[in-house]
Amino acid sequence: MSHNHEPEQIKNHQLSKLIELAEANLRLLRVIVGELAPPKLTSIQLSFKGASMATAGPVTLTSVGQTVTASVIGYDQFGNVFTGTIPTPTFTSSDAAQAVVTFDPTTGLTTAVANGVANITATLTTAEGLALTDTESVTVAIPVTPPPTLVISSIKVAFA
Repeated sequence: MSHNHEPEQIKNHQLSKLIELAEANLRLLRVIVGELAPPKLTSIQLSFKGASMATAGPVTLTSVGQTVTASVIGYDQFGNVFTGTIPTPTFTSSDAAQAVVTFDPTTGLTTAVANGVANITATLTTAEGLALTDTESVTVAIPVTPPPTLVISSIKVAFA
């Protein structure tokens, strides 16, 4: 009975080897292209850093006054983190009234105010003139503590 599975196992093994070879060739091509074409900034992603977190967006804040700072991570045409100079981004917030978060567009400092969602956008233009943008949400989800439930613990009966 094991003879029925051997041709399938051989095919799977051969397919696995072909995939490994193709991946190795792809890595080699990326190295060659990388040497011929220098990395260029082609995309960005907003990242948020705070006292207890460092994450790509979106982010959730859970207490009034909790802060994170928005910054930009750049990526080149090969999908690698861009190591060159990233132009200074312009930051904006969809929460113009600052009812959900206070937001400093100069520093990217974002502070939780009240429950809701604000969208933070980073925009920049590369040296080659390519306009890049990324928008990530900042959700403020402050747990609501219900008031204590009153419980009758004793009663007093008065007779008149």
